[in-house]
Amino acid sequence: MADTGFALAQHPKPAQKRRRPALACEQCRHRKVRCDRGSPCSTCVRTRNPDCTYAPPPLRILAARDRGPVAPDPNGVATVTTPTPPDIGAPISASGGGGLSFPSPGLRPSLVSEPKTSGLGAPGDAESLSPAYSATQLSGPASAISPLAPSSLTPAAATADSLERRVKQLEKELQSALGRQQSPSTTLSSPLRKGHQPFVVPQESPESRDIDKTFVSLPIRGTISKTRFFGQSHWASGANMIPSKYKLLLHLMDRAQQEKTSKIYGCFQKCKALGRVIKAHRVPHLPALSIGQSIPPRPVADRLIDGYLRTFETIYRVLHVPSFRVEYERYWEQPDSAGQAFVVLMQLCMAIGACFHDDTHSFRAQATGWVYEARFWLLLPPEKARLTITGLQIMCLLQLAKQTAGVSGDLTWISAGTVIRAAMAMGLNHDPDNLVRMAPLRAEMRRRLWATILELDLQSSLDAGAPALISARDFDTRPLANADDHSLSKEANNRDPPPVRGHDAYTQTSAQVTLFESFTTRLAIVNHVNDPQSRSPDYHETLRLSADLVAATRSLMRHLRSFSGDEHGVEGPSPFQLRFLEMIMNRYLLALHLPWWNEALRSPTHYFSRKMSVDAARTLATIHRTGGEPGQSVTDFARLLVCGSGPFRSTPVHACLTLTLEYMYLKEEERDNQGLTMATSDSLGLRPAFDWQTEWWVQRIRAGETNIKSYAFGQVLDSLLEALNSNLDEQETMALIMDQATTRVEECYEMLKALAGGVDAEVVSEGAAEDPWPGSDIDLMDFSFLDRMELDDGMVGYNTFDLFFKEAGIK
Repeated sequence: MADTGFALAQHPKPAQKRRRPALACEQCRHRKVRCDRGSPCSTCVRTRNPDCTYAPPPLRILAARDRGPVAPDPNGVATVTTPTPPDIGAPISASGGGGLSFPSPGLRPSLVSEPKTSGLGAPGDAESLSPAYSATQLSGPASAISPLAPSSLTPAAATADSLERRVKQLEKELQSALGRQQSPSTTLSSPLRKGHQPFVVPQESPESRDIDKTFVSLPIRGTISKTRFFGQSHWASGANMIPSKYKLLLHLMDRAQQEKTSKIYGCFQKCKALGRVIKAHRVPHLPALSIGQSIPPRPVADRLIDGYLRTFETIYRVLHVPSFRVEYERYWEQPDSAGQAFVVLMQLCMAIGACFHDDTHSFRAQATGWVYEARFWLLLPPEKARLTITGLQIMCLLQLAKQTAGVSGDLTWISAGTVIRAAMAMGLNHDPDNLVRMAPLRAEMRRRLWATILELDLQSSLDAGAPALISARDFDTRPLANADDHSLSKEANNRDPPPVRGHDAYTQTSAQVTLFESFTTRLAIVNHVNDPQSRSPDYHETLRLSADLVAATRSLMRHLRSFSGDEHGVEGPSPFQLRFLEMIMNRYLLALHLPWWNEALRSPTHYFSRKMSVDAARTLATIHRTGGEPGQSVTDFARLLVCGSGPFRSTPVHACLTLTLEYMYLKEEERDNQGLTMATSDSLGLRPAFDWQTEWWVQRIRAGETNIKSYAFGQVLDSLLEALNSNLDEQETMALIMDQATTRVEECYEMLKALAGGVDAEVVSEGAAEDPWPGSDIDLMDFSFLDRMELDDGMVGYNTFDLFFKEAGIK
């Protein structure tokens, strides 16, 4: 048996046909289509195939690589040399003469030939290596790529070794996929329209659009309240940043207002009963609902229409004002001949304008009925008859009317999805120049509506703390033109170019044109803050987005303020436009930086976010406070904050909550510094914002607000700050909070009693009037949305408050 090697050489086996290794994935081989050998390949990505697998190499190749080549010794006996195992993904030679090499399965080989490399065995061995698998990446010796020899390894051992390498390779690919950065953005522009600004569209790699199959249990960035989830941009997430020892006070306050033996419990129950009665009177009787039967007289209707046209229509372009006025005049000449769609459109304009009619929102009940009539009209068959420009205008106005009339104003994110899909079904996500030839008026109205729909969707996503419902890759519609309404007419020829004025000319669309220039930045902020897949956000990305947003805000305000006092007598932007746009931009800045508040308290690296959060909150408080002081002529913007709901109610709360956090931590720092000369809470001027909030809530309740718990929540925070400023002990602090909250709730009961027409809560039978809008907003005195607390030594003593409750007769 000593000459076995010579016997094999003298009597070779008949040559067998060599099978070429399969480089395509198994799914493409099964469908017999071309495969680009990616991981996953483009074909599987396009067909949304969750599995893209590659067959392992033949066992004889794995065994040859693991054993090494056969080298004869000086005595002429064949021996086997075992080289050092190569790195994962190193190329393997399939034969000595052909020099065919391929990587491990799952990695992407390349068909581009590289220059021949010396020291790799045969001259043709390196011709099929891609740049990613060059000779410098091979850890094994050069003799590993040489003619094969029979293997002494068993098939089971070779298979186990192959699977182990495959697992390591997939782990590396998973780590690289999780750490993949977003590619740079691309600027899209088209020469078809003059004066149009380039539109930036972020790029996405095909891999980033795949469904992540790695379900890992990670902490969620958000909070739960009853049946709803609020993301990071929702104001309730800021409430969880209250220090634990103060958060305990809120939990104990919640306990007090739920105890039937406490005085504040009875006050809350009477206010709830009156609130149900007030809201029930506003909701129309749905079986008897009839469109167009509650139109006010012409003088009142004119004031309501003008209220809408001078406010929201200058920010979100929905109507072609000249065409609307023609139809409006025609309606008053022959009301019975007006179409039902125009009547609904006109009623929604009046519902929005009613918010600016007076300080007490005296038309709230009529506005609520007009909102319900519009919702009823959208449900009437046939459904496809609503897919018109008028139908989209009604949907957009309905989104705004819900917020101004207080009809589920914080749930507009849900209906925003319907508006977007209706617009995409009509092709508004494609630029009119790429569709059929149409008149300039029709083309420009499509661009205006699409820009308005995008803005409403982005605003609702920020309010709900949810990701945006659309990305920049889903549309190619260019921004709306900077043109006045009178320059667009129905009689214009289809071949006439759209009349576009320069960027330095002020028009009826200048405010929205300037705002839309920052759309991609604000879209990236909403997705960055509320991204459900990003459990550990990148702070460098936050800083980059912050710099872009600050630059966009300065450019926007500088551009619009340049039109004020124009020497040519051209009317510039109104105070409502300037305050509204400044509020929008600072809301995104606050939502971007506030989630880093806790990190900023622990690490100086993140202190910039704390400063930016306080600056944005202070700017918002200043905008709201100067919108209209009590006793003066109240402006349109101040009336919107008093009579509106949704973002117009949550934004002041969000700002004041942030300033409360800063006030608390400054007081803590003052105690720790023990009299050192530093910036104090009083020197920063934070107290006036809290005083304004108290008066603001009183005005809201007089204007029809029924959620008195929001007012009580603000008074609890105000009393807590007063206790901190006076250095009260634990029991005195709780007594002050309970006394102030009870007093404020009793005042709210008297105001609600006046709203209900003098009806006393005692005559309202329990359960007679159910809440028509249950869960319409977060219950500010139900602190279930706060995080679970772990009691520590630094927290206010729980036993002290337990003793206080027993002395007060609260179980």
